[in-house]
Amino acid sequence: MGEHSYDVAMRLAADPEAASWLDGLAGRPEEFEWDAGNRGKNRKHGVEPEDIEAMFRRPRFVVFGGRIVEPAHDEPRWLVLGEDGKHRRLALVLTRRDDRIRPISCRPMRPKERKVHEEAIRAQGQEDS
Repeated sequence: MGEHSYDVAMRLAADPEAASWLDGLAGRPEEFEWDAGNRGKNRKHGVEPEDIEAMFRRPRFVVFGGRIVEPAHDEPRWLVLGEDGKHRRLALVLTRRDDRIRPISCRPMRPKERKVHEEAIRAQGQEDS
């Protein structure tokens, strides 16, 4: 995945190193950095920490979107698309703190994100055949 425009508000770039790191996660609570700030922000979208952690226990359904290059932030951020344990399709913006995920914001996928996620699931199904 090269650098591309993903959404009118976001531009992504491929980041194979981050994708490899994310693929190695098991969704264990100790792999995440939680505090009142990110718990509250995600609750506004109806998403609990367990929902985000569950996304990483369903590796077939996690799609690495890429590193967010626009808008720029103080620390690198990435977009991950996936399903939680309730089969909700979620878009997660995160940053990396040491070897832990710090969820910034998680919300239901937008239509373009759903399309990318569905295409990745289809492609994975063809690879598994």
